[in-house]
Amino acid sequence: MTGSEALLLPLPTMCWTRGGLYNMVHKGKGESVAEKVGRPEYRRVMDDLLEQISSEQLEVGQPIPSTATLSAQYGVSSTVIRRAVRELTQEGVLVGQPGKAVFVLAKPDEVREEQFTLEGLAQGLAEVRSQIDSLQAPDTRALDALRSEVGALQRSVDLLQSRLMDLYGRLGQLYPRDVEPPNEAGRTRKTNGA
Repeated sequence: MTGSEALLLPLPTMCWTRGGLYNMVHKGKGESVAEKVGRPEYRRVMDDLLEQISSEQLEVGQPIPSTATLSAQYGVSSTVIRRAVRELTQEGVLVGQPGKAVFVLAKPDEVREEQFTLEGLAQGLAEVRSQIDSLQAPDTRALDALRSEVGALQRSVDLLQSRLMDLYGRLGQLYPRDVEPPNEAGRTRKTNGA
């Protein structure tokens, strides 16, 4: 091979990221450079795991590969894998069982659907709270004035009732409240108070 032929060989595309030099060639995915620049590695792992769960390569109830296996598969540190797993656990897609494994809890579509339902309920609850907060507290002065007025009216009614009872008694009549409704024979009965 001559020196000029060596110059014609394709070189892998590299770029600098916060984590250092990054090889822009991604095995089998065909992602563009624009998609890779600035995209965290844990996000790439998350997206791939989500794709495997959606396509049922990883089924609900099945354990995902170990941290060491995923780390070797993606060529990233175990910290990156743990971050991806933590994010998917918080989203409700995975569930960890200490001492055992991390299992697929639900498909991403199911989780999104459930979140949509919960968001709708939360929004409705927020609207109800807003309506409750907008209700004015009763005016205590007006409420006290109404209570006082009702008390005065009750005393007046009691006085009128006692005078009516006295008047009925002077006339030798039963006060209407002391009379029971007619019985089956059509007669009225006196109560003990008459």
